Parts: sequence; C-alpha cells; structure tokens
Amino acid sequence: MSEKIPYKIYLDEKEIPKQWYNVRADMKKKPAPLLNPGTGQPMKAEELEGVFCKELVQQELDNDTPYIDIPEEIQKFYKMYRPSPLIRAYCLEEKLQTPAKIYYKFEGNNTSGSHKLNSAIAQAYYAKKQGLKGVTTETGAGQWGTALSMACAYRDLDCSV
Repeated sequence: MSEKIPYKIYLDEKEIPKQWYNVRADMKKKPAPLLNPGTGQPMKAEELEGVFCKELVQQELDNDTPYIDIPEEIQKFYKMYRPSPLIRAYCLEEKLQTPAKIYYKFEGNNTSGSHKLNSAIAQAYYAKKQGLKGVTTETGAGQWGTALSMACAYRDLDCSV
C-alpha cells in the first residue's frame, strides 16, 4: 500500500533557494540568439543594455553558468511572501486518468497574485544597483504592472506602467 502524498507541501524559510537555476547551461541545443529587428543580426549586450540592466543582460546571455547567486537583499524580500505551498492536483490527475503526478504553486500570499513579483523584485534591485532612477513597462492583465510597481516602491524607484 502506497502512502498518500499530502495536498499541500510547505517549505521552511531556511529552504528558500539561494540561487536561481539557469536552464540554458544544461541545454544541449542552445536557444537561437535574440535578433536585432533592424539588422536581423544577433543582438550584442550593448544593444540589450538600452532596455535591460547590465546585470540582467549578462544573466540572459549566459549559456554556461548553471546557478546564479540570489543577492541577500532579494532573499530577504522573498521571505515576506515565500515560500508558497506546492499543491498536488489529485482531482485533475484523476480526471485526466494519468499516472503523472501534477503539482502547482499557490501564490495567494503574493500581493500581485502570481509569481511575477519574484522576477520584479530582482529587476528593481538590479536597476537601483546600476543607478537608474526608475523603470518603464507595459502590462496585459495587470499582474506584471502590479508586481513591478510594488518592487519599485520597495526599492524607491519611479515606475511607469
């Protein structure tokens, strides 16, 4: 008789990751480079720095580093709403009649209502560290704009959505 896995799995704060995982480092076939829409040529870091912080450009173009340390200040921010529970979707598994175990993350403790704040706080952190005064973005359903606005308020940056 197999043991039933609980519906919700909670991590302790000590178990919050201290590094981001860069999947590109483990990909046998690397993604195609970003292309400059004007020239059709692969974009150089200097071109991307017109839109993104230098540190984020470096991370985006990194094909070799599997783990990137999360700055302590970002880790402290994450503790305000993380860890969020991992939930087993037993009913969906049953409905699909699949042997697969299906899980999803519940981000209800996150004011933006989604995972987007995880990225937004890092982007605001690196923008402030680079000396930028603010950021500009667009949003579809509003979750990204909400997340970035909150992150910028926390980092004392202007934010235009």
